[in-house]
Amino acid sequence: MKTLSNWVERIEKVAAIILMAAITLVLFTAVVYRYFLNAPLFWANEASIFMMTWLTFLGGSLGLKYKSQASITFLVERFSDSGKRILLIITHIIILATLALLMYLSYEWILNLSPQKSSSMRIPMWIPYLSVPVGLTFAFIHLLDYMIDLIKQTPKSSGDAL
Repeated sequence: MKTLSNWVERIEKVAAIILMAAITLVLFTAVVYRYFLNAPLFWANEASIFMMTWLTFLGGSLGLKYKSQASITFLVERFSDSGKRILLIITHIIILATLALLMYLSYEWILNLSPQKSSSMRIPMWIPYLSVPVGLTFAFIHLLDYMIDLIKQTPKSSGDAL
């Protein structure tokens, strides 16, 4: 599972770099066209929104990989090391179950989409909407990997809360 999580992390990093560069380039080009050439690009806003959606879900998953999300630990810190471990395992089971449900619903949503196309770029809407199940799947992989590590060994520090 560690290998899969690391592989997904590499994909997320490359995709995030490409998406950030593309958003910057598209928005810069849109500003130049609108204000200097008086010829606004009709598709630039839609493209940047779609790229930002992908970036958000991939970045959220990557944040789970690095455990960089905000967490409130005052309750967890009151437990012993074994209590912390048990509480973290229970928390991860709840989060994984929630992610599994959301993944199921999002894949079902994608599979049942009508052949709708975006208004400006005329691309199929399943392309931007696919960011939801892909991001949730990647997050599930990262959290499952962390939970397997958590079950195998006791966390070394008390700051390992989700």
